Amino acid sequence: MTRHWLSTASGVALAAAIATSAAAQDNPATDDVIVVTGTAIEALSGETLQSVDVITLDDIVDSFDGSLGASLAALPGISTTSFGPAVGRPIIRGLGGDRVRILNNGVGLVDASGVSVDHASTTEVLDAEQIIILRGPAAIAYGGGAIGGVINVIDGRIPTRPVDGLFDGQVYAGMSSVDSGHQEAARIRTGAGPFVFQLEASHREADDFDIPGYAESARLRALEEAEHEEEHEAEGHEHEEEEEVRGTVPNSGLTFDTIGAGASLIGDWGFLGISVRSYDAEYGLPAHEHHPEEDEHDEDEDEDGHEDEEGDPMIVMEQTRWDIRGQFNFDLGPFDHLDISSGIADYQHVELEPDGEIGTLFESEGWEARAALVNGGGDSRWNGSVGIQMLQTDLSASGEEAFIPPVTTEDIGLFAAQRYDLDSYGFDLGARVERRELDTATGPDRRFDTVSLAAGTFWRPANGLFLGVSLARTERAPTDAELYSDGLHAATGTVEIGNSSLGKETGWALDGTFRWSGDGWRVETGAFYSHFSDFIYLAPTGLEDPVEEAPVYRYLQDDATLWGGEVYVEHDLAELGPWALVGDFTLEYVQGETDSFGNLPRMPPLSTTIGAELQRDIVDLRGEIVWAADQDDIANSELPTDGYTMVNLSAVARPFGSDTRLILEARNITDEEGRLHTSQLKDTIPLPGRSFRIAILQRF
Repeated sequence: MTRHWLSTASGVALAAAIATSAAAQDNPATDDVIVVTGTAIEALSGETLQSVDVITLDDIVDSFDGSLGASLAALPGISTTSFGPAVGRPIIRGLGGDRVRILNNGVGLVDASGVSVDHASTTEVLDAEQIIILRGPAAIAYGGGAIGGVINVIDGRIPTRPVDGLFDGQVYAGMSSVDSGHQEAARIRTGAGPFVFQLEASHREADDFDIPGYAESARLRALEEAEHEEEHEAEGHEHEEEEEVRGTVPNSGLTFDTIGAGASLIGDWGFLGISVRSYDAEYGLPAHEHHPEEDEHDEDEDEDGHEDEEGDPMIVMEQTRWDIRGQFNFDLGPFDHLDISSGIADYQHVELEPDGEIGTLFESEGWEARAALVNGGGDSRWNGSVGIQMLQTDLSASGEEAFIPPVTTEDIGLFAAQRYDLDSYGFDLGARVERRELDTATGPDRRFDTVSLAAGTFWRPANGLFLGVSLARTERAPTDAELYSDGLHAATGTVEIGNSSLGKETGWALDGTFRWSGDGWRVETGAFYSHFSDFIYLAPTGLEDPVEEAPVYRYLQDDATLWGGEVYVEHDLAELGPWALVGDFTLEYVQGETDSFGNLPRMPPLSTTIGAELQRDIVDLRGEIVWAADQDDIANSELPTDGYTMVNLSAVARPFGSDTRLILEARNITDEEGRLHTSQLKDTIPLPGRSFRIAILQRF
């Protein structure tokens, strides 16, 4: 199945209830029928003012690659942070962290994934029924800080529709060769009158993953070799070469488990449901400096003759989360229903030292709630919503390596979004006002008031042709980590210094969209230009902390500019008996610079994907070439990253109809070494080598 991206809903006006009761509807007879229901704007595919993806369950299992970021990275304009296979937070058009909001059923995760790149997010891809990705200025409906975009994982844990029959559900099982990994997930729903109940669980486990060659890049090895030679010459000793790690990345194994239950009351009036989920994870920190000779000493004897079973640093995470969601249908002036969603969570994250002692304990407790009145039913030309969103989180870190003090963050935001559609053309308008308060006992308390506005227009000059342009002015308040970090962050090996005097960040974003379909062609493009005043980023200082013996990084503000875009072209090439041959091409590019300090760090390189797919009723066969260019536009203290070319093959079979999906996949079949410039560990951890995957999804 070829990719469907830039699909669904509206731009700015996705404001309200993407959070609730979102469900994609796909009719294979046409290309222009996907609709996201339960959002503030319900629009056909191809009529979105800005770039939106709706990833269905079938797409999720076809492209599953562990973390959320890795599983979405093949989409145009999206890359991933990648702190090993367990941790991958999405980057959209070069922006990540707090500028990309990750939601679960419309509200925040209430975890510590935004504090550091080594913290996994508490959302599991295999639990998702659908993933909605919103790029560009439209995302301000979820906060001025979401200028990069919004990723909303809809897991369906709270049922929104009656069960057809006695019960329904699905099971998934998969295996991957590169890490001896296996994955399982299951969901079942049943009903009793107006009540619907659901149970779900997932398990994901993998060993250390294989790589084509050395763990360290050639550039880093050469740099370290030169430094060692200088040190030994100064000391008058002969330099002895160290054996380098190769073939496998040590301490990259992982185990993830989730189990959840939900129940809803459903009727003509709408629905109201509640759910609970337990999330447990344990994974290694592959950034730990590891050499083969260490294995020889893992079980040395101490003075009393006992064995020292010192291992590798690990992260152990757990979260318990409760959610409430509902939709209430009524007739109240222009509004036809109310959508609500809320989540409350208790999160704990322990970083264990090699000797098993606790190095850092992160704890986060909090809640987030959202409510939206939605208008636009019937023949009204107005479609949109108004609403309120609130959150409170208490984050604390303790232990010798705690680099952030306890902080309480409170946000409250009011938003409105509307589309006015005059058939051949129309307008989108959006606004959000927000207040953020941060309280801490070790530094000055801060309060920020932000206002974000967006407006756009679209045209339909001819059948199959859609043009749109939008402009947004956004404001983002600093986060707790940006304000109050102060100490060694052991996982990244850096000393991170916040700045409690940071001001709010202001951005102007211009976004353009072009779509055309006809004569067997489908073309979709998006282009953007963003300029930020007082852009906040973590920058290397070039200094080393004499106590921690680690480089010092400091949060700075400077004006910055990002620009780029994506192009997707798909063409029906030929009919070969019962087969249809379809070709596709994707190009994506982003560039980011500060006014005073040059290039922004970890910008994704120019990349393309060229694919061809043979399609028929029972099976799709796909081959693709993924190419990433060298990244030489680097920030201070960054090393350039070599480009790579990877070849992937896949087959998706439906031997017993659409309820059964069998996936066979060969990734990186030439065993090419590839490194993600967006990863903080790019020079110590490459992408996985050749891998084979088999998986099956069975609905019932």
